[in-house]
Amino acid sequence: MAGLLVVLIIAACVAYLLLKSTLVKSFTVLITAISAIIIAFAFFELLSNVFIGRNILVLWAQSLSFTLLFVLAFAVLQTITAQLTRQRFELGLLLERIGRVVCGIFLGLILSGLFLTVFAMAPMPIKYPYQRFDQANPNIEKPDKVLLNADGFVTGCFGIISSGSFSGKRSFATLHPAFLDQVFLNRHQFAENVSIITIPEAIKIPKKAVWPALDDIKDLDGRPIPSKSGHNLNIIRVGFSIKMLKKSPTFTLSQLRLICKQKEDAKKPLAGKGINIYPIGYLRTATQLLTKRLSDQIELKGADFKSGLCEIDFAFYVPNGFIPVLVEFKQNSIDNVPTPVTPEQAPPPLIFIPVSECTITNAKVQPVGSAKIHGLELTGGSELLTGLTLLVADANQWQTIQTDKSIKPPEFQDETFNYVRAELKVEKPAEQQAQDKDKKSWQQRRAFLEMFKPLSGYKLLSLKCNNPSAGVGITAEQLPTLIEASGSVHHAVGIIAAAPINEQTTIYEVDYCSLTTEEIEQGLTIAEDGSIAKPFPDNVWLPQEVQTISEFYVLYLVKAGQNAIISSVKPADTQLTADFEEHAGFLIK
Repeated sequence: MAGLLVVLIIAACVAYLLLKSTLVKSFTVLITAISAIIIAFAFFELLSNVFIGRNILVLWAQSLSFTLLFVLAFAVLQTITAQLTRQRFELGLLLERIGRVVCGIFLGLILSGLFLTVFAMAPMPIKYPYQRFDQANPNIEKPDKVLLNADGFVTGCFGIISSGSFSGKRSFATLHPAFLDQVFLNRHQFAENVSIITIPEAIKIPKKAVWPALDDIKDLDGRPIPSKSGHNLNIIRVGFSIKMLKKSPTFTLSQLRLICKQKEDAKKPLAGKGINIYPIGYLRTATQLLTKRLSDQIELKGADFKSGLCEIDFAFYVPNGFIPVLVEFKQNSIDNVPTPVTPEQAPPPLIFIPVSECTITNAKVQPVGSAKIHGLELTGGSELLTGLTLLVADANQWQTIQTDKSIKPPEFQDETFNYVRAELKVEKPAEQQAQDKDKKSWQQRRAFLEMFKPLSGYKLLSLKCNNPSAGVGITAEQLPTLIEASGSVHHAVGIIAAAPINEQTTIYEVDYCSLTTEEIEQGLTIAEDGSIAKPFPDNVWLPQEVQTISEFYVLYLVKAGQNAIISSVKPADTQLTADFEEHAGFLIK
């Protein structure tokens, strides 16, 4: 349809100039259109910022500003030239016809390119006016072009003009190289409610923001990041202002671009010509790069910002001989990039896992086939110990259902476990079983869990594990550990195993401690970072009377209050870590 539109506009321009004009007037109309386009390109951003600043037609600000400037400039210039060419002057029949046709073709090419460019800037789905990039995985090196590349002809011509003799301190060819690619990629996910406009102060680049990536950087699967011929992998730190949450909390990597120039031209960063570079992903940890497609979305929330700023370390392949000069975000936010620093001068890499990609109640864990004991699901909050139906109302009831095989009687303080290594034998009457089926799982566990009060400032998590062999003793060091995004390691603080003997009797084994080593021997040891460094108990015993264990839970304490994120689970008997299947992490508020 876009190609047909180009043909129709060119045909209409040729027909009009051939039948209603002269060669001189046709040429003046062509020059007038070119002049109007130059004015529109030069000042549309300035005018659109007036609309955006007043919160008027924000999404349409740039396309409408461009159209308005072109129409006004063309009308004024055409009125002036019409007065100057009132007298009809012809150069001969053959020359007139050929000249008018040529002028009509170029005028149609310019006007159709202008029309397509305005549509590309407008807040419309990616398929309009034509689909320049693949919806799922856009390839910036292979854009689809319309017939005769009409829009590319218009934007390319102005880029040449702006970087040549008509260039000022700010060249369009530097601020917007490959302008069509920018605007198409900027609205690539507009249909998915990703805004194309943000506030002008949305990004802020710190003083030390550019440095070479480490040689040992790897992806999430532990594989080295592949090199790209003729390019160097650079890390660019971009700070996002919390003010952007009102207009554009979600963005794609296609909306973030790095403008690079040749090193010899970097002394004048805003003049001359530049090239667009798009990120391949961002650092998740100091040595781990999360690769992303340009169409992948990143959603920021208030918890991602510290002191009003969310800083992310993005990775870019920068061509040899080029240097970053600008970072642009969406259509209307831009900031200068400082001089790159050496790896020795580089700031510590930042950890970034978006809170929007984390879960706060439960997360399934990817299996680790080589591990004897690995997590199936990590849970917290109301989902803690999901599936466990033990109902213990108070401490006295706990005392009455202990077996003679309990290693040590439990210690209570205000009906809260301080320390327990015990085996329980719970028998339920048939009528009680029927009542339990009608209750919600959380209600069945509530009284029991109320006694598992964690340390002050900590949250209690449970990791449901695959069932180990019944009656086999294991040490605490054989239990899985939780890995925080900061690198902190959290050891187990307890374990609950359940094994049915018959339909009415279940044996539970509970090992748990919520005290520090100063308060009880062989208790918890808390590291400086707040993680549980020494686990409890020293060893775990499992019931001997049963052949199978129906439920097996490992308990952890994680420091809360600083939005800690559990990024993976590591079984003790393997070097592999297990990530979460549907989430990037587990958020501990």
